[in-house]
Amino acid sequence: LNTRQNEPSLKQTRYDYADLFPSLNLAYALCEKQQLRLAYGRSVNRPEFRELSPSVFYDFDLGSNVMGNYDLRAAYIDNLDLRWEWYPSAGEQISVALFHKHFRDPIEWTYTVAGGTDLIYSYMNARAANNFGVEIDLRKSLAFIGLPALSLSVNASLIKSRVVFPDDSHNLDRPMQGQSPYMVNAALFYQREGWSAALMYNTIGRRIIGVGNRYGTAQDGTSRNIPNSYEMPRHQLDLTLSRRFIHWQFTASLRDILAQPILFQQMEEVTIGGETREIKQTTRRYKPGRTINISAAYNF
Repeated sequence: LNTRQNEPSLKQTRYDYADLFPSLNLAYALCEKQQLRLAYGRSVNRPEFRELSPSVFYDFDLGSNVMGNYDLRAAYIDNLDLRWEWYPSAGEQISVALFHKHFRDPIEWTYTVAGGTDLIYSYMNARAANNFGVEIDLRKSLAFIGLPALSLSVNASLIKSRVVFPDDSHNLDRPMQGQSPYMVNAALFYQREGWSAALMYNTIGRRIIGVGNRYGTAQDGTSRNIPNSYEMPRHQLDLTLSRRFIHWQFTASLRDILAQPILFQQMEEVTIGGETREIKQTTRRYKPGRTINISAAYNF
């Protein structure tokens, strides 16, 4: 760690990894078009250089400074997945999965107040975390209802996430930073006689974007906490249209049709007059805007 050019480095950190990543994948055929699949695998999330570097840089999406943490440890994840799969016909799939992910030393965003309303984001290791969830994956032609040119794709998940804290910690149970309680991705595709189109939708549930800090309660009963910062849900809708003429292909796309704002809020539960209520404060709000693309391609 060298913070001044005219002084020697007083701290050196060496990162050595010698890891074993076991995996197991078992499949049992229920019939010709259906099967059960059980899978286990260990993976790793090693800190990136900018996450380790104590230098400060400005993140334009967050609107705040970000500083690394050279004490970060690699995060190890044990993944367990039980999935039922059905393949009605070529190119079609319906599956339902139950999954569990155990995180050891997960890397999370945290933030502090530098002064006034200025925030500094950084990274830290939580002790551990667990994710439980169910996922539905669907890819199906709509020919069975008389619409052979249309096909539907849906991927949706419900996730229960909890971070593990030491017994003497002031922190309360909370989901993992960055983990939404639900996610939905859906698309409707059209293809016929040189025309193709796609209407795509996605949304996520409220998720922690920056982990606050809890310092307990002062003698006068006031809270000494920095509340978590949340990214609020938004709905996004995209449209793509394409037409092929012999060697030519023309494509037009409209991204983020709904143009809903991206919203960050701090939330804290407080007790006033014996009544517990949630206080919300918007810390950042902006619209990324719609994007229109038009392109033409010629195939020789």
